[in-house]
Amino acid sequence: MDFDPAAVKAAVSVDADLRDRWRREWGLLMDLAVWGDLRSSQIGLSGKLHKRVLEFGERLHSYGSDRSWIPHPREQIKNALSTSLQTRESLEKVSEIADQLSDGADLASLRVVWEAISAALMAD
Repeated sequence: MDFDPAAVKAAVSVDADLRDRWRREWGLLMDLAVWGDLRSSQIGLSGKLHKRVLEFGERLHSYGSDRSWIPHPREQIKNALSTSLQTRESLEKVSEIADQLSDGADLASLRVVWEAISAALMAD
């Protein structure tokens, strides 16, 4: 089966402006997760949040990366689908932890940023 290279590129590419927006939003999310005033009754939840937000950033980076280095269009599509699923799984893990946070001056800000980035990704 032959693939149209232009159609594959359009399907597996992320707009540079969108990628930059995700990077800024993730940076804000990471800042709030690490430096924000967030509280929970569970011991160790903040450490889990740091780890999951960092992992989410790594997955997001992979999702928005250029795939032109992959020689075969079929493999580009498979890579895009795989990173999409990994990003979604990471998104769900962060959501689970964020839902367990109970208090803190920055909790509302974290939730606003998180809702914005997760809604944008689910729409993509």
